Amino acid sequence: MAKTIEQLVAGLAGSYEVGEVCRLLDAHLAGGDTAYLAEFGAALNARFGSGRAGAEHRYLFDRILWDVVTRPGRVHVERALGLGLATRSRSGRPVRRAAAVLAEHQRPSALAGVFEAAPDDATAPEELRACLLHELVLRGAPVAKLPEARAWAEASPYWAEHPLAWLPWALDPLEGTPGLPHYWRGGVSYGRPYGLPKGAPLGGRAGVPVEVGEEEPGLTAAVERWARRHNGRVEAAVFDADGPVAPEALPGTLAALPLDCVEDPVVVPTTAAEAWRQLFGAASTGGGGEAGWWYGAYGRLAAWRSLAALAGAGPDASAAEVARRAADCAWYGFTAGGEWFNGDDMDLGFAVLDAGRRRLAVLAATDYDGG
Repeated sequence: MAKTIEQLVAGLAGSYEVGEVCRLLDAHLAGGDTAYLAEFGAALNARFGSGRAGAEHRYLFDRILWDVVTRPGRVHVERALGLGLATRSRSGRPVRRAAAVLAEHQRPSALAGVFEAAPDDATAPEELRACLLHELVLRGAPVAKLPEARAWAEASPYWAEHPLAWLPWALDPLEGTPGLPHYWRGGVSYGRPYGLPKGAPLGGRAGVPVEVGEEEPGLTAAVERWARRHNGRVEAAVFDADGPVAPEALPGTLAALPLDCVEDPVVVPTTAAEAWRQLFGAASTGGGGEAGWWYGAYGRLAAWRSLAALAGAGPDASAAEVARRAADCAWYGFTAGGEWFNGDDMDLGFAVLDAGRRRLAVLAATDYDGG
């Protein structure tokens, strides 16, 4: 006689061998029976709990949850949320991670129920919907055409006061195709987009004198976490030059600034799009392991905030206004010949001149191997 789920789970107590159970679960998954997996996961969690479970039990539960959430369809989304997708995770921000996983592996139509859930639904909290909306946008999904998302946004007091509500519901051209992590059963993989942009270094001549600068709000938003790490450093400030700064005068102008990050600088022309790409990577996945990531939605917001400050847009400017100002600016990437940068794969440096080429905004950050 086949064992019941309760009998199988009870038999796992004190056991380090879960191979037979994995084969059983795989057989049910191959037959499309995710209801069995969800019931098994719920029984496993009820018996052992996330805090008391051994490594084998955690592995088994995570495997079940993964197989359910990556099976296309609304019912599988509901089952994954019921298993605690948004409440239990190795990440320090399980809601944000859940939004990213759902957006990567499910069609927008399958996620309609998330936006239809009651405001007090613990399995689909309001914060999950806020993050999910922009995780979908980052993947190019036509969220504005999803009636459930529109209805939720129009009716939700939570969303009305949410910082993510500032972001546009479609990718701006300067955002391009954002680099996003890939989530899979064994974990997550991602790239690091930092470093000196490609291009010919600028030649040098005498720099232009500048007034002592100050840091502006939002300038370091995308690299805020880097500054808090023991081996991370951030420098940022805005300066006013005595006259327009020509490209060939920029290296000398930078070198004379009272910043440690600009010693003997190497400067190349770049674009606002390249700056946004690096800022987004820095904010969403940079500056440490996944346990402390900001993930896509908040990474997008932080990248826009830093971009706005670099371009000289006011704190009340819309995303469209920020993009317009950014298009009028001259963008440069730089690195330095001194020891301020770690020289690893987590260095970024940008210098931005406004439309009049007199306002010079500088942002540099470095960290070592995310550690």
